[in-house]
Amino acid sequence: MIGLVIEAPTTGSLPGIFAVAAEDDAAGLYNQAQQKFTNREAAGGLAALQQMLALTPNNADALALQAIWSEQLDDTGTRDAALSRLAQVDSAKAQTARNVIDGVNFAAAIVPSTQPVPADSSMAIVILGFGLLDDGSMRPELVSRLSTGLLQANTVPDIPIVVTGGNPKRGISEGAAMQKWLLDQGVPESRILVEDKAPSTVGNAQNSTALLQQRGISKVVLVTSPNHIRRAAADFAGAGTKVVGTVTTDTDLAASLTPYTREQQAGIRLEATRAAAFPVTKTAEQVVEAAPELPTPDAVNAAPTPGSKETTTETVPESSPGLLDDLIATGSLR
Repeated sequence: MIGLVIEAPTTGSLPGIFAVAAEDDAAGLYNQAQQKFTNREAAGGLAALQQMLALTPNNADALALQAIWSEQLDDTGTRDAALSRLAQVDSAKAQTARNVIDGVNFAAAIVPSTQPVPADSSMAIVILGFGLLDDGSMRPELVSRLSTGLLQANTVPDIPIVVTGGNPKRGISEGAAMQKWLLDQGVPESRILVEDKAPSTVGNAQNSTALLQQRGISKVVLVTSPNHIRRAAADFAGAGTKVVGTVTTDTDLAASLTPYTREQQAGIRLEATRAAAFPVTKTAEQVVEAAPELPTPDAVNAAPTPGSKETTTETVPESSPGLLDDLIATGSLR
């Protein structure tokens, strides 16, 4: 760390140039962290977040990502400290972070099975789509997912069935084709909820969650293929829906029976953060403190008396060259 002496009117806040430069640097560090996580470099991403949080200690997204990716490295101390801080800053985002952490742990441990699971009237069944053929007809794997979902649905009559998938072919979406198949099998139309806009599993999770929340439903049994179930379960957890059971087709079942290692979890952890809608990048304006009234964890200087003028020492991370250059260029540093 480099000790910098800053002389400025002490009006109860840092000089404007310091604040603006800090926000610029914090945004860059956030973006660097997200790029590291995308590249599966959890340690590097966490190092960038730590530097960012030295500048903006109350940034909720940074605290949430710090908790989520500390779990990837089994760093429970940093995880718990970040969650504790985040609960003070933004309790809703703290719950989202916990959802991602718990959801990824659950998803990684899934052993795919074709057998229906216990369910009750407080839940729903979600059947995930699969790309249609060019003529709008369903591929065999999508029919298998629907058949498996119908077996599950028959164990608990009347609970909602969500069919989800966009990507239309010849004007037919996956969701619409799935709905028609279920109707042809005698499932009442009133029981089927159609999500037909999402082009990806992340979108499936987000849009299906919105549909279910309108009905007060937050728990589901998820139906898809064995090689897709862990990623899908993590995405739904990130979006805010708890997966309480899973059923899969038998397609290449044996190849997917081994639970994910910690290294393999990085991919579904990343996607779960996307489903949770944590920004991939931020601008300087977007890193402004969400709760500036909270004390910083490592505050070293007491607030000066308004209207006075004194020399204070501020600590600037060595990794913030933009801030250092700005202070020198403006003459604020001597």
